[in-house]
Amino acid sequence: MIAGIPIAACFGCPELRWVLLLMLPMLFDGFLQLLTRYESGNYRRLFTGFLFGIALIFAFIYFHRACMWIAGCIWKWMGADPVKIDRAVERLT
Repeated sequence: MIAGIPIAACFGCPELRWVLLLMLPMLFDGFLQLLTRYESGNYRRLFTGFLFGIALIFAFIYFHRACMWIAGCIWKWMGADPVKIDRAVERLT
C-alpha cells in the first residue's frame, strides 16, 4: 500500500477495471490455496500482495469519490444550492 500512494499522486487513478484487474492475482492465488492443496511461495505472495496493495489505494480513492458524490446528492436533496455543492464535490474529489 505504501507504494500505491506515490504512484497515485504522480500518475493519478486508473480506470476501475484496471484496479480490479490488479486485484485478481492475489484473489486467484488465495482461492486456489483455499480450494486445493497448492501453497504459493514467498515471491509469489510478495508479487501478488504488492499488486493488491497498489490497487487497494486506488480502490480507496474510488470509495472516497463515491462517498463525496453521495454526500453531494444528499445535500442537494435537502435543498442546498446545487452549483455550490457540485463545486465543493469537484474540489474534494
